[in-house]
Amino acid sequence: MNPEFLIRLLSASQPRRPKVIFNCLTGKRTVSVLYWALRYKLLSWLNVLPSLQWDTFNGAVNKLVQEKRVTVQSDGQLLSNEALENDELSELFPAEQRQMYRIMHVKNVAETTLLGIQALSHTIYHDMGYFPVSVSERARVQVRRWFRSSSFDENHLRDLTISLNCWLATMSSRNADVFLSQLAGEKHPGYTIPQLSQALHLPTWQIDLIQAANLAAFAQFCQADTHGWRNLLNPFMDQALPRPVKQTLSAVQQGATRTAIAQQRGLRPSTINEHLLTAAILLPLDQFPYEKCVNEATRESIKKHQPVNIDNWQGSLGATPDQFFQYRMTQIWETKQK
Repeated sequence: MNPEFLIRLLSASQPRRPKVIFNCLTGKRTVSVLYWALRYKLLSWLNVLPSLQWDTFNGAVNKLVQEKRVTVQSDGQLLSNEALENDELSELFPAEQRQMYRIMHVKNVAETTLLGIQALSHTIYHDMGYFPVSVSERARVQVRRWFRSSSFDENHLRDLTISLNCWLATMSSRNADVFLSQLAGEKHPGYTIPQLSQALHLPTWQIDLIQAANLAAFAQFCQADTHGWRNLLNPFMDQALPRPVKQTLSAVQQGATRTAIAQQRGLRPSTINEHLLTAAILLPLDQFPYEKCVNEATRESIKKHQPVNIDNWQGSLGATPDQFFQYRMTQIWETKQK
């Protein structure tokens, strides 16, 4: 992981736990990770780097510490010594694209995109003697299924090409260049990250982010397309919420109590609480039934005994699971008000 990217995920005013940032980037979805990612305003980065290794991440942390660009506090939290704005990250990798990584099987989407477009290119040029890009068997199987899902005759190939070109025309020239340059196809071997970095005069970590944004944008394009692209990546796209979480949320919306849901489904009450906290964190404020989980009077009662900064709130040591659930739900509510 590039230290220049990492330091832009840190704050000069809010200490942040490195393990939370790592777990967020790699897609770990415990309530604790999701909650603190929400507090750090990093929730949109969830699962953006699922293959990131801790040693690589920690190496970037150590480099920043050695260069005195980051301070490690006594409790291990990190505080940036540079007041860097996140606008640069949002320009390179908009939140709309980052949030796609919550529902994408990233490795499969990336590999299937590369092989699918390569196979399409060679089909258009009637060249079946090409060497396919190196991808997993899962990606190869999906591309074969995609080609079997339609005739891929001249008319269909034309429709796919026109649709893809129309999408590319909506992108910035820089992003379109990066997207096309990484692809392998007829008379085009595809460029590496260092080659793209040199050609565009951008550091490699920025090229990585642009490529990540492009992959998410391509997945969005495929989901919305009506000319056959949708079938390419559809098996690798999940719902915004896991099925058990959706089931619990639906039951609460229909008036069931948490206790009744746990008994009916044979789950622990703590599991039901985790489902609801997860949904509250991941969903927009107006899409979650807060009043069915913690009413306004309870929220106000909790809030009035706490400091202004939600990061400094302290739960009661003897709190019951239900009291802690309401406490954490109130923190989520208050965070999303700001």
